[in-house]
Amino acid sequence: MPWTLLESVTENDARLELYSRDGIFMIRANGLELMSGFCHDSEMALGQLAAQLAPAREPRILIGGLGLGYTVAALTDALGTAGTITVAELSGAVIAWFQRYVKPSVLPMVAGNLTIIRADIAELLSAGHAYDVIVLDVDNGPEPLVRAGNAALYSQAGLAALRAALAADGVALLWSGFESEDFAARARAAGFAVACKPFSRARPDLAHYIYALGRSRAALRHFA
Repeated sequence: MPWTLLESVTENDARLELYSRDGIFMIRANGLELMSGFCHDSEMALGQLAAQLAPAREPRILIGGLGLGYTVAALTDALGTAGTITVAELSGAVIAWFQRYVKPSVLPMVAGNLTIIRADIAELLSAGHAYDVIVLDVDNGPEPLVRAGNAALYSQAGLAALRAALAADGVALLWSGFESEDFAARARAAGFAVACKPFSRARPDLAHYIYALGRSRAALRHFA
């Protein structure tokens, strides 16, 4: 059964398209598959890790990127009503698509501690708040696919802002479609302890990675 195009929009210098097939959704950016409900185990793992690594009983968690909602769904399922979760999504279309099409199957029950806002995650990182966990599920990882401006998040200045936005024992998690030693080196230079978890699939093009950046090595003690 072929994919059916539901909606498309040009936004933030990218052409975004929402497709569906058999009740599953996919988003393409500039003609390339960005995310799909058929392969979302790494996104689920990202949300579960965010809950696992939260050092506080009432953690403050910030997520950059809503996507199809699998990361936040896994996080809210693991965390329950504890703490606060803020999801910052730059694309108004992605938020609207999630609410209109995706939410009933991915996140039918929204916890009271969850807030989804349209915002640039880079601006929130510079707002002076301290988070226990920050999750960056933005673009395709440290090398942007959707929007060239996303590269700033993974620059030396962006990593410095990320570190400053973390609590003393906080940790940042980053989803990536590839492994990048250059990025890991930049993160270490910015003062982070760095670890990486691969998610290999039968198809080589579906190998994904989760990077964990801790303000200290102790912050990564439960990352395995």
